[in-house]
Amino acid sequence: MDQSKFYKAIKNVTTPLPGCTPERLTYKLTVKKKYEGLSIVNFFMQAVPRSTPEIWLNKIKNDNLKINNKTITKDYLVKAGEVTSHQTEPKTEPSVSAAIQLIYEDESIIVINKPSPLPVHASGRFFRNTLISILALAFPNNTFKLLHRIDANTTGLVVLAKNKVAANFIQRQFENKTIKKVYIALAEGIIEENYLNLQQSIGTEVLVGGARKIDDTGKIAQTEIQVLERRENETLLKVTPLTGRTNQIRLHLAELGHPIVGDIGHKDQSYFKNHPFTYDTDSLFLHAHQITIMHPTSKEEMTFVAPIPEKFTL
Repeated sequence: MDQSKFYKAIKNVTTPLPGCTPERLTYKLTVKKKYEGLSIVNFFMQAVPRSTPEIWLNKIKNDNLKINNKTITKDYLVKAGEVTSHQTEPKTEPSVSAAIQLIYEDESIIVINKPSPLPVHASGRFFRNTLISILALAFPNNTFKLLHRIDANTTGLVVLAKNKVAANFIQRQFENKTIKKVYIALAEGIIEENYLNLQQSIGTEVLVGGARKIDDTGKIAQTEIQVLERRENETLLKVTPLTGRTNQIRLHLAELGHPIVGDIGHKDQSYFKNHPFTYDTDSLFLHAHQITIMHPTSKEEMTFVAPIPEKFTL
């Protein structure tokens, strides 16, 4: 696609941002096996942290909470596999950056340089103000399959497939850990060692606010870091995650005692108890700089690079 056409299409659907126009949203949630047998209200109290019984009782009373599209009562006991649905009041979403850059595109894949803040998919407070939603609105005749994710506040490369065959081919590479990723991070303080191999397991439990934590009983995670530059009280790093756990780089650097600049929530453990996981500004100094994949059609190794944002050099 011609780059000028790409940027024009993005601008057309983000002026104004789609999520900044009030709209009722339908939320669907599938009941996991661990919740089977709970009353519908207790299910939502556990599945949706920080909600109140009154919210769900009021939705049931107004026939705005259904199971498999059927009306229920407050005494209904949920079953694994059932799908709940309810609508919100007309609402707007937090503002995001729509400065999406096209790095590469062909008949099989598209590679994006994602700005911050911008979630890649619907989650929490975001439904329409996401990368996937904006691309779908801008290019309704295309299909974009998300193959991996980076945090809303992380800038840099996101690879999407344009058909099922390409998606399956690249997804297997992620599963087999053959894809190589390089990040650039600015960490607080001075890291004395030039190279470090960080290995701490990360828990699978999603904490309040959407955060994760270091947990010896969790999944093994491994991150290599290389010092690029030491500044007055900061260290610029090349970071290579050897595993792909959620929030891995942020957690490992915080555990090292050198949290990423701007990562308030992993510096202050109480922060996410009172604040959402996505920061409202482009404050996090973490950038998905490089990714190497085998192309699904040519079967050739391809490396894509997203320029390091100016904020890292200021």
